[in-house]
Amino acid sequence: MKNPVYLALTHPDGSTRSIIIEPVLKHNLADTGVYKIYKTSIDNESTLFTEELEIYETQASLPDNDNPDYLGTINFLPNHKHWDYNGDLLSKAEQQQIANFLQQQL
Repeated sequence: MKNPVYLALTHPDGSTRSIIIEPVLKHNLADTGVYKIYKTSIDNESTLFTEELEIYETQASLPDNDNPDYLGTINFLPNHKHWDYNGDLLSKAEQQQIANFLQQQL
């Protein structure tokens, strides 16, 4: 997977949560097995920034840990069968749905 994708996670009560999965790629666009996960504004879990812009092209991007939409990463081992979630905002069921989706993409 080379481009970010949207995924709707389904909860036991039937509600959904939309997320963005962004692959972390090497310079040659090779897969690293690491995928960043972000909230989307589709389900209104994100809010618009109303403060003056603090990031300019000459400055680095907002670090993930400071980004209110950042939910963590899913890291796959080289065989893509075992994975690990780094974060604390997704339930085990949400993590498993993301891992299942990513394994189908490989």
